[in-house]
Amino acid sequence: MHLAYAMLDGMMHVEPWNPPASPDLAVLAMEAADRAGIHSLRSWPERRQGGIGFGTLPPFLCWRGFEQGAWHLVLLQAREVGALVPGARTAPMPAGWLEALDLEALARPLTLHPDFPGGVSVQVVHLPGGDSFRVRTLGIPATELVAEVLKRISHIQFWNLAD
Repeated sequence: MHLAYAMLDGMMHVEPWNPPASPDLAVLAMEAADRAGIHSLRSWPERRQGGIGFGTLPPFLCWRGFEQGAWHLVLLQAREVGALVPGARTAPMPAGWLEALDLEALARPLTLHPDFPGGVSVQVVHLPGGDSFRVRTLGIPATELVAEVLKRISHIQFWNLAD
């Protein structure tokens, strides 16, 4: 276990994560596809503008956390996060983007990233408005950790999981 996280054992700790240039996420995507027996890929995650790009979606902002002995990666759409900032100009996300997202193609390579020894659960977050959020997860759900990330990036201190 990473020393900083060992000191915080039992406490929730989250921080921004900028995907490093190495290893290449495309290489991890091919490795993950091979392990899963997938013969071709239409899309995979890529480093883009300090976050993770996937397909035609804008880059995701990335936060990581270590909770109850497991790594979690929280992916947020910058356009939706920008809507939380008063006066920020935003462009809407495509309707139904969270449901249409190929979560496994996005998340599977990230579970192999060496920054997450033992793997990582990936939480993709949609902010439909107000103090609610929706989340799709590959791995172990961590809604409290997602809410903690949202508290840190906004003025809203109490977040609710949308139905």
